Amino acid sequence: MKYSLDMTLRQLGEDEGACNIFDRFIPGMREMMSKNPAASELALRKLLAWAGGRIPAEAIKKLDEALIKYGKTAGFTPTEKARMAQYQQIAEADKKHREQKAAKPGIASQDAIYPGKPWLDTKGERIQAHGGALHCENGVYYWYGENKEHTDGKSSIWTWGIRLYRSKDLYNWEDLGLLIPPVLDNPNSSLFPDRRVDRPHIRRCAATGKYVAWIKLSGEDASFLIMQADSFLGPYKIVREDYRPGGFKAGDFDIAQDDKSGKSYLFMDADHKGVYTFEMAEDMLSVEKKAAEQYVGLFPPFTREGITVFEHEGGKYMLSSGMTGYIPNQSDSALSFSWKDAFIPKGDPYVDDTDMSSFNSQFTQVFKLPDRDQYIALSDRWVPGYPVDRKRADLLRRVIASRYDARHYQATEEEKKELATAPMLETADTSIADYVWLPVEFDGCHVRIRWRDKWTV
Repeated sequence: MKYSLDMTLRQLGEDEGACNIFDRFIPGMREMMSKNPAASELALRKLLAWAGGRIPAEAIKKLDEALIKYGKTAGFTPTEKARMAQYQQIAEADKKHREQKAAKPGIASQDAIYPGKPWLDTKGERIQAHGGALHCENGVYYWYGENKEHTDGKSSIWTWGIRLYRSKDLYNWEDLGLLIPPVLDNPNSSLFPDRRVDRPHIRRCAATGKYVAWIKLSGEDASFLIMQADSFLGPYKIVREDYRPGGFKAGDFDIAQDDKSGKSYLFMDADHKGVYTFEMAEDMLSVEKKAAEQYVGLFPPFTREGITVFEHEGGKYMLSSGMTGYIPNQSDSALSFSWKDAFIPKGDPYVDDTDMSSFNSQFTQVFKLPDRDQYIALSDRWVPGYPVDRKRADLLRRVIASRYDARHYQATEEEKKELATAPMLETADTSIADYVWLPVEFDGCHVRIRWRDKWTV
């Protein structure tokens, strides 16, 4: 556990010493907040901010310093020790399962891409590469992403490492195991299964020849884990943890590389204030300065997530979703003619999406096939058992927006209760999430994505 104001009220309650420190600086508040179950997963920093300035800033600062100092000697809590033991048992069971899987014959059974259907690897098991991306090297396609095989909505596991697959045809995928395994013996590691590891992006740095992996930690961590390797296949070593470009909390992101200038750019949902463009350092291990901003001044569900960028015939494109957790919503496309300039919104890229749900999916990458003018939009269907139609999309938009602008967006108590029954980030079973891959078309400077039950590359 990382002790600071970024820890949640629930985490604080797991350590008696940390509770005593909090009570010494802010007496009575913890007891008051403990009566509200919804407050348990909120960060202390956010809870204190809700006090509306009644708590002196100096007291808050000293509390943060005291928690950090305490954390350096606190050791692991009983809950953390129990989880470490539990995860070791899971790892041992996984090892036996891998051995049994390796003994099974591989089968190439797919002749096309079937959007939204369960996608199995060559050994007949669900592909676990969520929030993922494609990489092509030496004529081989690699697909990597979040391994959600143990994320059933009941356990505390968010992501069990980053999994890797390979293919020659983009239809049949061989499981290569964990490209980046979880860390099981240190709850403070960014790769501990409880930590909210999301959306890995790996790029080869032209200046160093190294492969650099940026991985987002969502939730209260809201930062980046940066890793590096000599080969795409690893091993990857941690270079930096808890990194917040420009001091902003990190949200969904993508990285673009300019072949002409050699510069790389980070596009990041910056603390839900907007999508900010940062020029990256030459080694791609940090950012140097902010270059532009787009989608500023929005509030949920209109705040942008699911950021992905790509280039086509000189145009730079950005696709994104709204902010509704795992529940799908309407997407937007935007255009610029320079990576350093702001993107201009161009509207929903999905054609005939009458449900306003992006065909019940959320972007993770747009991949250009090597040596041909063909692009694939990769998306996750996080909660296939909770389809969104136009009525549900309208309800979702009004209920969430009413929290920020009750004058223009109204929702009944019944509608609010209906949204409360929707899949939440902490309780969704994403081990059975599906994938929606569709070809990208262009109409002048506009992106078009149409539904297909089946298609071939």
